[in-house]
Amino acid sequence: MKSIKPFVRIPLIICLLLISSGLIAQGNWETPEAINSPVPRHENAFVKVGDKFYLLGGRGIKAVGIFDPASKTWSEGAPVPLEISHFQAVSHQGLIYVMGGLVGGWPSETPLSHILIYNPLMDSWLIGPEIPAHRQRGAAGAVAYNDKIYLVCGIVNGHTSGWVSWFDEYDPATNKWSELQDAPRARDHIQVAVVNDKLVVAGGRKSGYLGQGLEATIAETDIYDFNAGKWSTLPSPAGDIPTQRAGGTAVAVGDEMIIIGGESGTQVAAHSEVEALDITTGKWRSLPLLQRGRHGTQVLLSEASLYIAAGCGNRGGSPELDSFEAYEIPGLTGTANLPVVAGQAALSESQIDFGSTRPYSTKAVTVELSNTSGNQAIPIVYMVSSPTMEFKADFPYKLPYVLAPGKSVPFKVYYTPTGTQPDEGTLFIKVMDRGKLQPLELELKGN
Repeated sequence: MKSIKPFVRIPLIICLLLISSGLIAQGNWETPEAINSPVPRHENAFVKVGDKFYLLGGRGIKAVGIFDPASKTWSEGAPVPLEISHFQAVSHQGLIYVMGGLVGGWPSETPLSHILIYNPLMDSWLIGPEIPAHRQRGAAGAVAYNDKIYLVCGIVNGHTSGWVSWFDEYDPATNKWSELQDAPRARDHIQVAVVNDKLVVAGGRKSGYLGQGLEATIAETDIYDFNAGKWSTLPSPAGDIPTQRAGGTAVAVGDEMIIIGGESGTQVAAHSEVEALDITTGKWRSLPLLQRGRHGTQVLLSEASLYIAAGCGNRGGSPELDSFEAYEIPGLTGTANLPVVAGQAALSESQIDFGSTRPYSTKAVTVELSNTSGNQAIPIVYMVSSPTMEFKADFPYKLPYVLAPGKSVPFKVYYTPTGTQPDEGTLFIKVMDRGKLQPLELELKGN
Protein backbone atom coordinates (compact mmCIF):
# COMPACT_ATOMS: atom_id res chain seq x y z
CA MET A 1 0.00 0.00 0.00
CA LYS A 2 1.31 3.45 -0.86
CA SER A 3 1.09 6.42 1.44
CA ILE A 4 -1.02 9.47 0.64
CA LYS A 5 -0.53 13.08 1.57
CA PRO A 6 -1.78 14.30 4.95
CA PHE A 7 -5.00 16.21 5.10
CA VAL A 8 -4.50 19.92 4.34
CA ARG A 9 -7.36 22.36 4.97
CA ILE A 10 -7.66 24.95 2.17
CA PRO A 11 -9.14 28.34 3.10
CA LEU A 12 -12.66 28.60 1.73
CA ILE A 13 -15.13 31.40 1.18
CA ILE A 14 -18.34 29.80 2.42
CA CYS A 15 -21.89 30.96 2.07
CA LEU A 16 -23.64 29.07 4.83
CA LEU A 17 -27.17 28.03 3.99
CA LEU A 18 -29.76 26.41 6.22
CA ILE A 19 -29.21 22.69 6.51
CA SER A 20 -32.80 22.18 7.63
CA SER A 21 -34.01 23.41 4.22
CA GLY A 22 -31.86 20.80 2.51
CA LEU A 23 -29.16 23.22 1.34
CA ILE A 24 -25.48 22.45 1.90
CA ALA A 25 -22.83 25.14 2.07
CA GLN A 26 -20.27 25.12 -0.73
CA GLY A 27 -16.94 23.64 0.30
CA ASN A 28 -14.35 21.51 -1.50
CA TRP A 29 -13.54 17.82 -1.68
CA GLU A 30 -10.26 17.19 0.13
CA THR A 31 -7.94 14.29 0.89
CA PRO A 32 -8.45 13.00 4.44
CA GLU A 33 -5.41 12.26 6.52
CA ALA A 34 -4.51 8.58 6.22
CA ILE A 35 -1.30 6.65 6.86
CA ASN A 36 -1.81 4.30 3.92
CA SER A 37 -4.22 3.60 1.04
CA PRO A 38 -6.83 0.93 0.34
CA VAL A 39 -6.33 -1.81 -2.24
CA PRO A 40 -7.52 -0.48 -5.64
CA ARG A 41 -10.92 -1.82 -6.73
CA HIS A 42 -14.08 -0.85 -8.62
CA GLU A 43 -17.72 -1.92 -8.89
CA ASN A 44 -17.47 -2.19 -5.11
CA ALA A 45 -19.40 -0.84 -2.13
CA PHE A 46 -18.27 1.50 0.66
CA VAL A 47 -20.27 1.67 3.88
CA LYS A 48 -19.97 2.80 7.49
CA VAL A 49 -20.72 0.50 10.41
CA GLY A 50 -20.24 1.86 13.90
CA ASP A 51 -16.99 3.81 13.99
CA LYS A 52 -15.28 2.27 10.93
CA PHE A 53 -15.62 2.32 7.13
CA TYR A 54 -15.70 -0.81 4.95
CA LEU A 55 -14.84 -1.34 1.26
CA LEU A 56 -16.43 -4.54 -0.01
CA GLY A 57 -16.43 -6.56 -3.20
CA GLY A 58 -15.57 -5.31 -6.66
CA ARG A 59 -14.05 -7.07 -9.66
CA GLY A 60 -12.04 -10.13 -8.64
CA ILE A 61 -11.76 -11.68 -5.19
CA LYS A 62 -10.60 -9.00 -2.78
CA ALA A 63 -10.34 -8.71 0.97
CA VAL A 64 -12.56 -6.29 2.82
CA GLY A 65 -10.85 -2.90 3.17
CA ILE A 66 -11.30 -1.39 6.64
CA PHE A 67 -10.59 2.26 7.49
CA ASP A 68 -10.32 3.32 11.12
CA PRO A 69 -10.76 7.12 11.38
CA ALA A 70 -9.28 7.09 14.90
CA SER A 71 -5.94 5.61 13.81
CA LYS A 72 -6.21 6.92 10.22
CA THR A 73 -5.20 3.53 8.84
CA TRP A 74 -6.48 1.08 6.25
CA SER A 75 -6.31 -2.64 7.00
CA GLU A 76 -7.53 -5.79 5.27
CA GLY A 77 -10.22 -8.16 6.47
CA ALA A 78 -11.63 -11.42 5.16
CA PRO A 79 -11.95 -11.94 1.40
CA VAL A 80 -15.40 -12.09 -0.13
CA PRO A 81 -16.76 -15.66 -0.53
CA LEU A 82 -17.20 -15.12 -4.28
CA GLU A 83 -16.68 -12.38 -6.83
CA ILE A 84 -19.47 -9.86 -6.25
CA SER A 85 -19.80 -6.52 -8.00
CA HIS A 86 -22.35 -3.86 -8.91
CA PHE A 87 -24.17 -3.61 -5.59
CA GLN A 88 -25.11 -0.98 -3.02
CA ALA A 89 -24.22 -2.32 0.42
CA VAL A 90 -26.61 -1.67 3.31
CA SER A 91 -25.53 -1.14 6.92
CA HIS A 92 -28.24 -2.37 9.28
CA GLN A 93 -28.09 -3.16 13.01
CA GLY A 94 -24.30 -3.57 13.04
CA LEU A 95 -24.17 -5.90 10.02
CA ILE A 96 -23.60 -5.31 6.30
CA TYR A 97 -26.14 -6.73 3.83
CA VAL A 98 -25.27 -7.42 0.20
CA MET A 99 -28.05 -8.09 -2.31
CA GLY A 100 -28.89 -7.03 -5.84
CA GLY A 101 -25.33 -7.59 -7.07
CA LEU A 102 -23.69 -9.43 -9.96
CA VAL A 103 -21.43 -12.50 -9.86
CA GLY A 104 -18.70 -13.38 -12.35
CA GLY A 105 -16.96 -11.58 -15.20
CA TRP A 106 -18.09 -9.00 -17.76
CA PRO A 107 -20.31 -8.94 -19.78
CA SER A 108 -22.37 -12.02 -18.88
CA GLU A 109 -22.51 -11.81 -15.10
CA THR A 110 -25.31 -13.56 -13.25
CA PRO A 111 -27.38 -12.13 -10.38
CA LEU A 112 -26.42 -12.87 -6.79
CA SER A 113 -28.70 -15.69 -5.65
CA HIS A 114 -28.49 -15.25 -1.87
CA ILE A 115 -28.24 -12.35 0.51
CA LEU A 116 -24.68 -12.12 1.83
CA ILE A 117 -24.09 -10.81 5.36
CA TYR A 118 -20.77 -9.49 6.64
CA ASN A 119 -20.17 -9.25 10.38
CA PRO A 120 -17.57 -6.51 11.00
CA LEU A 121 -16.84 -7.58 14.58
CA MET A 122 -16.05 -11.13 13.52
CA ASP A 123 -14.65 -10.20 10.10
CA SER A 124 -16.70 -13.04 8.70
CA TRP A 125 -19.15 -13.63 5.85
CA LEU A 126 -22.42 -15.57 6.04
CA ILE A 127 -24.48 -16.84 3.11
CA GLY A 128 -27.94 -15.68 4.14
CA PRO A 129 -31.45 -16.34 2.84
CA GLU A 130 -32.03 -17.05 -0.84
CA ILE A 131 -33.43 -14.24 -2.95
CA PRO A 132 -36.55 -15.50 -4.78
CA ALA A 133 -35.35 -16.86 -8.12
CA HIS A 134 -37.76 -14.76 -10.17
CA ARG A 135 -36.58 -11.52 -8.44
CA GLN A 136 -32.82 -12.00 -8.71
CA ARG A 137 -30.96 -9.18 -10.47
CA GLY A 138 -27.83 -7.07 -10.18
CA ALA A 139 -26.73 -3.43 -10.48
CA ALA A 140 -29.78 -2.53 -8.39
CA GLY A 141 -30.33 0.12 -5.74
CA ALA A 142 -30.60 -1.00 -2.11
CA VAL A 143 -31.42 0.95 1.04
CA ALA A 144 -32.57 0.37 4.62
CA TYR A 145 -35.71 2.14 5.84
CA ASN A 146 -37.75 1.48 9.00
CA ASP A 147 -35.84 -1.76 9.74
CA LYS A 148 -36.54 -3.19 6.29
CA ILE A 149 -34.31 -3.35 3.22
CA TYR A 150 -35.59 -2.24 -0.18
CA LEU A 151 -34.25 -3.33 -3.57
CA VAL A 152 -35.23 -1.43 -6.72
CA CYS A 153 -34.65 -1.87 -10.48
CA GLY A 154 -31.54 -3.66 -11.82
CA ILE A 155 -30.61 -5.99 -14.67
CA VAL A 156 -30.96 -9.76 -15.03
CA ASN A 157 -28.46 -10.61 -17.79
CA GLY A 158 -25.17 -9.01 -16.79
CA HIS A 159 -24.47 -6.03 -19.05
CA THR A 160 -26.54 -7.25 -22.00
CA SER A 161 -30.30 -7.27 -21.36
CA GLY A 162 -33.10 -7.92 -18.90
CA TRP A 163 -33.60 -4.47 -17.38
CA VAL A 164 -36.27 -4.52 -14.70
CA SER A 165 -38.36 -1.99 -12.77
CA TRP A 166 -38.95 -4.38 -9.85
CA PHE A 167 -39.35 -3.00 -6.35
CA ASP A 168 -39.02 -5.40 -3.42
CA GLU A 169 -39.05 -5.32 0.37
CA TYR A 170 -37.00 -7.67 2.55
CA ASP A 171 -37.83 -7.89 6.26
CA PRO A 172 -34.91 -9.32 8.30
CA ALA A 173 -37.24 -9.73 11.30
CA THR A 174 -39.34 -12.32 9.45
CA ASN A 175 -37.08 -13.37 6.55
CA LYS A 176 -40.00 -12.36 4.33
CA TRP A 177 -39.57 -11.10 0.78
CA SER A 178 -42.44 -8.96 -0.60
CA GLU A 179 -43.00 -7.70 -4.15
CA LEU A 180 -44.14 -4.09 -4.29
CA GLN A 181 -45.39 -1.86 -7.09
CA ASP A 182 -42.91 -1.60 -9.97
CA ALA A 183 -41.00 1.63 -10.44
CA PRO A 184 -42.13 3.80 -13.37
CA ARG A 185 -39.20 2.70 -15.52
CA ALA A 186 -36.48 0.05 -15.66
CA ARG A 187 -32.86 1.05 -15.11
CA ASP A 188 -29.61 -0.46 -13.84
CA HIS A 189 -26.24 0.76 -12.52
CA ILE A 190 -27.98 2.84 -9.88
CA GLN A 191 -27.76 3.66 -6.21
CA VAL A 192 -30.65 5.14 -4.25
CA ALA A 193 -31.43 7.04 -1.06
CA VAL A 194 -34.42 7.74 1.18
CA VAL A 195 -35.11 11.40 1.96
CA ASN A 196 -38.03 12.40 4.21
CA ASP A 197 -39.82 9.05 3.76
CA LYS A 198 -39.32 9.16 -0.01
CA LEU A 199 -37.15 6.78 -2.03
CA VAL A 200 -35.37 8.69 -4.80
CA VAL A 201 -34.24 6.87 -7.95
CA ALA A 202 -32.18 8.98 -10.36
CA GLY A 203 -29.52 8.33 -12.98
CA GLY A 204 -28.64 4.89 -14.27
CA ARG A 205 -29.04 3.36 -17.70
CA LYS A 206 -30.30 0.34 -19.63
CA SER A 207 -27.04 -1.54 -20.22
CA GLY A 208 -26.91 -3.13 -23.68
CA TYR A 209 -30.11 -1.42 -24.87
CA LEU A 210 -30.10 -1.41 -28.70
CA GLY A 211 -26.49 -2.53 -28.54
CA GLN A 212 -25.38 0.44 -26.48
CA GLY A 213 -22.92 0.00 -23.65
CA LEU A 214 -22.74 3.33 -21.84
CA GLU A 215 -24.97 5.61 -23.89
CA ALA A 216 -28.47 4.51 -22.85
CA THR A 217 -28.59 6.71 -19.75
CA ILE A 218 -31.86 7.81 -18.17
CA ALA A 219 -32.85 11.38 -17.40
CA GLU A 220 -36.06 11.03 -15.39
CA THR A 221 -36.24 11.04 -11.59
CA ASP A 222 -38.67 8.59 -9.98
CA ILE A 223 -39.82 8.88 -6.38
CA TYR A 224 -41.63 6.39 -4.15
CA ASP A 225 -43.59 7.88 -1.25
CA PHE A 226 -43.60 5.32 1.56
CA ASN A 227 -46.44 7.09 3.35
CA ALA A 228 -48.68 7.20 0.27
CA GLY A 229 -47.48 3.85 -1.06
CA LYS A 230 -47.12 5.02 -4.66
CA TRP A 231 -44.62 6.15 -7.30
CA SER A 232 -44.39 9.46 -9.12
CA THR A 233 -42.01 11.04 -11.64
CA LEU A 234 -40.73 14.60 -11.39
CA PRO A 235 -41.77 16.82 -14.29
CA SER A 236 -39.26 17.04 -17.14
CA PRO A 237 -36.95 18.75 -17.79
CA ALA A 238 -36.72 20.53 -14.42
CA GLY A 239 -36.81 17.28 -12.45
CA ASP A 240 -34.39 15.39 -14.67
CA ILE A 241 -30.88 14.72 -13.41
CA PRO A 242 -28.72 17.54 -14.85
CA THR A 243 -25.83 15.27 -15.88
CA GLN A 244 -27.05 11.95 -17.23
CA ARG A 245 -24.80 9.12 -16.04
CA ALA A 246 -24.81 5.63 -14.60
CA GLY A 247 -22.65 3.96 -11.98
CA GLY A 248 -22.86 6.93 -9.64
CA THR A 249 -23.55 6.79 -5.93
CA ALA A 250 -26.32 8.35 -3.84
CA VAL A 251 -26.69 9.62 -0.29
CA ALA A 252 -29.35 11.48 1.69
CA VAL A 253 -28.38 14.68 3.55
CA GLY A 254 -31.09 16.82 5.11
CA ASP A 255 -33.81 17.41 2.51
CA GLU A 256 -31.54 16.48 -0.38
CA MET A 257 -30.50 13.39 -2.27
CA ILE A 258 -26.98 13.74 -3.70
CA ILE A 259 -25.70 11.87 -6.79
CA ILE A 260 -21.89 11.63 -7.04
CA GLY A 261 -19.67 10.51 -9.92
CA GLY A 262 -20.59 7.96 -12.57
CA GLU A 263 -19.82 7.09 -16.19
CA SER A 264 -21.42 7.74 -19.56
CA GLY A 265 -20.78 7.61 -23.29
CA THR A 266 -20.20 11.37 -23.46
CA GLN A 267 -16.66 11.31 -22.03
CA VAL A 268 -13.78 8.92 -21.37
CA ALA A 269 -13.03 10.16 -17.87
CA ALA A 270 -15.37 9.10 -15.09
CA HIS A 271 -17.73 11.87 -14.04
CA SER A 272 -16.72 14.17 -11.20
CA GLU A 273 -20.08 15.94 -11.05
CA VAL A 274 -21.88 16.15 -7.72
CA GLU A 275 -25.55 17.13 -8.01
CA ALA A 276 -28.22 17.46 -5.35
CA LEU A 277 -32.00 17.19 -5.59
CA ASP A 278 -34.08 19.07 -3.02
CA ILE A 279 -36.97 16.72 -2.33
CA THR A 280 -39.19 19.57 -1.11
CA THR A 281 -38.84 21.73 -4.25
CA GLY A 282 -38.02 19.11 -6.88
CA LYS A 283 -35.08 21.20 -8.06
CA TRP A 284 -31.47 20.17 -8.72
CA ARG A 285 -28.30 22.11 -8.02
CA SER A 286 -24.58 21.54 -8.46
CA LEU A 287 -22.08 21.01 -5.66
CA PRO A 288 -18.24 21.08 -5.86
CA LEU A 289 -16.68 18.53 -8.19
CA LEU A 290 -14.81 15.50 -6.92
CA GLN A 291 -11.03 15.79 -6.93
CA ARG A 292 -10.98 12.65 -9.08
CA GLY A 293 -13.90 11.52 -11.19
CA ARG A 294 -14.92 7.95 -10.37
CA HIS A 295 -17.67 5.42 -10.89
CA GLY A 296 -18.47 1.99 -9.48
CA THR A 297 -18.14 2.77 -5.79
CA GLN A 298 -20.28 4.09 -2.93
CA VAL A 299 -20.38 7.21 -0.78
CA LEU A 300 -21.00 7.23 2.98
CA LEU A 301 -21.97 9.91 5.49
CA SER A 302 -20.00 10.03 8.74
CA GLU A 303 -20.58 12.76 11.30
CA ALA A 304 -20.63 15.91 9.15
CA SER A 305 -18.69 14.66 6.10
CA LEU A 306 -19.19 12.59 2.97
CA TYR A 307 -16.47 10.04 2.16
CA ILE A 308 -15.83 8.22 -1.09
CA ALA A 309 -13.02 5.77 -1.92
CA ALA A 310 -11.85 3.45 -4.71
CA GLY A 311 -13.90 3.06 -7.91
CA CYS A 312 -12.75 3.46 -11.50
CA GLY A 313 -11.19 6.63 -12.95
CA ASN A 314 -12.40 6.19 -16.55
CA ARG A 315 -15.52 4.70 -18.07
CA GLY A 316 -15.25 0.93 -18.27
CA GLY A 317 -12.86 -1.02 -16.07
CA SER A 318 -9.61 0.90 -15.66
CA PRO A 319 -7.84 2.46 -13.93
CA GLU A 320 -8.91 1.12 -10.56
CA LEU A 321 -8.41 3.77 -7.89
CA ASP A 322 -6.98 3.67 -4.39
CA SER A 323 -7.68 7.33 -3.67
CA PHE A 324 -9.85 8.58 -0.84
CA GLU A 325 -11.61 11.94 -0.52
CA ALA A 326 -14.07 13.71 1.72
CA TYR A 327 -16.48 16.63 1.61
CA GLU A 328 -17.17 18.41 4.89
CA ILE A 329 -20.65 19.87 5.22
CA PRO A 330 -20.40 23.11 7.19
CA GLY A 331 -23.20 23.59 9.68
CA LEU A 332 -24.30 19.96 9.68
CA THR A 333 -24.52 18.39 13.11
CA GLY A 334 -23.37 14.81 12.71
CA THR A 335 -24.06 11.85 14.94
CA ALA A 336 -21.27 10.36 17.01
CA ASN A 337 -19.32 7.38 15.66
CA LEU A 338 -20.50 4.84 18.21
CA PRO A 339 -18.71 1.47 18.05
CA VAL A 340 -20.60 -1.72 17.36
CA VAL A 341 -21.13 -3.89 20.47
CA ALA A 342 -21.88 -7.57 19.96
CA GLY A 343 -25.26 -8.89 20.98
CA GLN A 344 -25.61 -11.80 23.38
CA ALA A 345 -27.91 -14.70 22.54
CA ALA A 346 -29.82 -16.17 25.50
CA LEU A 347 -32.61 -18.68 26.09
CA SER A 348 -35.49 -18.20 28.51
CA GLU A 349 -34.92 -21.76 29.82
CA SER A 350 -31.79 -23.77 30.47
CA GLN A 351 -33.68 -27.08 30.55
CA ILE A 352 -37.12 -28.51 29.84
CA ASP A 353 -38.61 -31.48 31.64
CA PHE A 354 -41.61 -32.66 29.65
CA GLY A 355 -42.54 -35.07 32.44
CA SER A 356 -44.62 -38.18 31.80
CA THR A 357 -45.90 -38.33 28.23
CA ARG A 358 -47.83 -41.15 26.54
CA PRO A 359 -45.82 -42.97 23.86
CA TYR A 360 -46.33 -41.50 20.37
CA SER A 361 -48.26 -38.50 21.69
CA THR A 362 -46.67 -35.05 21.54
CA LYS A 363 -46.11 -32.40 24.17
CA ALA A 364 -44.91 -28.85 23.32
CA VAL A 365 -43.17 -26.16 25.38
CA THR A 366 -42.59 -22.57 24.23
CA VAL A 367 -39.11 -21.10 24.67
CA GLU A 368 -37.80 -17.62 23.87
CA LEU A 369 -34.52 -16.86 22.12
CA SER A 370 -33.35 -13.30 22.87
CA ASN A 371 -30.66 -10.83 21.86
CA THR A 372 -30.09 -9.44 25.32
CA SER A 373 -27.32 -6.86 25.00
CA GLY A 374 -25.24 -4.78 22.63
CA ASN A 375 -26.37 -2.93 19.51
CA GLN A 376 -25.59 -5.58 16.89
CA ALA A 377 -28.01 -8.11 15.44
CA ILE A 378 -27.19 -11.81 15.84
CA PRO A 379 -27.35 -14.19 12.85
CA ILE A 380 -28.74 -17.56 13.99
CA VAL A 381 -27.06 -20.16 11.80
CA TYR A 382 -28.68 -23.45 12.81
CA MET A 383 -30.87 -25.12 15.41
CA VAL A 384 -30.76 -28.90 15.83
CA SER A 385 -31.83 -31.38 18.48
CA SER A 386 -30.22 -34.67 19.48
CA PRO A 387 -31.68 -37.24 19.43
CA THR A 388 -33.91 -36.18 16.56
CA MET A 389 -36.53 -38.92 16.96
CA GLU A 390 -37.96 -37.82 20.31
CA PHE A 391 -37.12 -34.08 20.41
CA LYS A 392 -37.68 -31.46 17.75
CA ALA A 393 -37.60 -27.65 17.61
CA ASP A 394 -39.95 -25.60 15.46
CA PHE A 395 -38.49 -22.15 14.79
CA PRO A 396 -40.99 -19.82 13.08
CA TYR A 397 -38.52 -18.45 10.50
CA LYS A 398 -36.22 -20.08 8.01
CA LEU A 399 -32.56 -20.21 9.04
CA PRO A 400 -30.21 -18.42 8.83
CA TYR A 401 -32.17 -15.80 10.72
CA VAL A 402 -31.02 -12.43 12.04
CA LEU A 403 -32.22 -11.54 15.55
CA ALA A 404 -32.36 -7.77 16.06
CA PRO A 405 -30.87 -6.08 19.14
CA GLY A 406 -33.18 -6.20 22.15
CA LYS A 407 -35.63 -8.55 20.41
CA SER A 408 -36.93 -12.02 21.29
CA VAL A 409 -38.43 -14.80 19.20
CA PRO A 410 -40.65 -17.49 20.75
CA PHE A 411 -40.42 -21.01 19.33
CA LYS A 412 -41.69 -24.43 20.28
CA VAL A 413 -39.85 -27.55 21.36
CA TYR A 414 -41.72 -30.85 20.89
CA TYR A 415 -41.34 -34.16 22.68
CA THR A 416 -42.73 -37.36 21.13
CA PRO A 417 -41.59 -40.46 23.09
CA THR A 418 -41.54 -43.87 21.47
CA GLY A 419 -41.83 -45.70 24.80
CA THR A 420 -42.00 -45.21 28.55
CA GLN A 421 -38.26 -45.26 29.25
CA PRO A 422 -36.52 -42.01 30.30
CA ASP A 423 -35.32 -39.82 27.42
CA GLU A 424 -32.64 -37.17 27.48
CA GLY A 425 -31.52 -34.87 24.72
CA THR A 426 -30.06 -31.46 23.85
CA LEU A 427 -31.12 -28.65 21.58
CA PHE A 428 -28.13 -26.89 20.03
CA ILE A 429 -28.42 -23.31 18.72
CA LYS A 430 -25.47 -21.95 16.76
CA VAL A 431 -24.88 -18.27 16.14
CA MET A 432 -22.44 -16.68 13.68
CA ASP A 433 -19.19 -16.67 15.64
CA ARG A 434 -16.40 -18.07 13.39
CA GLY A 435 -16.42 -21.27 15.46
CA LYS A 436 -15.09 -19.52 18.55
CA LEU A 437 -18.08 -20.19 20.80
CA GLN A 438 -19.94 -23.30 21.80
CA PRO A 439 -23.57 -23.41 20.66
CA LEU A 440 -26.29 -22.49 23.11
CA GLU A 441 -27.56 -25.69 24.74
CA LEU A 442 -31.03 -26.47 26.05
CA GLU A 443 -31.24 -29.69 28.08
CA LEU A 444 -34.30 -31.84 27.34
CA LYS A 445 -35.89 -34.59 29.46
CA GLY A 446 -39.00 -36.67 29.37
CA ASN A 447 -40.80 -39.71 30.83
